[in-house]
Amino acid sequence: MMQEKKIPTPKFDNINPILCVNAKVRRLHRLLNTAYQRKINAFGLRGSMLSILFIIGKFPGVNQKTIAEQLVLDQSTMSRDLKKLVQQGLVQVTKGSDTRHSALSLSNKGYALLEEITPVWEQLHQSVEQLLGQHHLQQLDVMIGAVKANLEKLE
Repeated sequence: MMQEKKIPTPKFDNINPILCVNAKVRRLHRLLNTAYQRKINAFGLRGSMLSILFIIGKFPGVNQKTIAEQLVLDQSTMSRDLKKLVQQGLVQVTKGSDTRHSALSLSNKGYALLEEITPVWEQLHQSVEQLLGQHHLQQLDVMIGAVKANLEKLE
């Protein structure tokens, strides 16, 4: 099969995909997520599920929308993960003061799981902190804040 002659692509020729900020952030996410996932798989959870449990455990009565906004989760991921957590008996759903949003709380089984998983999470978290250093972790917070505050400029 004869290869087609390449058309001129001067704009494309000038970019270097290795320098793409989004690709760098995605690589960092994949690398860290892999490390965290290896540790929490044994507990039957995915990373987003554990984050949801952490928030509900710290803020009983929180609603699904608030958690999704805090974790920057799309609605389908939030709904899917919450459904699994409810089915596993880790989260309880009750009607909130606002009828549009249900209040979420952990069951005793949910608290027991967090008590069991916390030392594993803390050990990994400390390893990542040591690896990255406090300055770089603070820079991540600065970057998140800058993007969040200026998201409309990027769209």
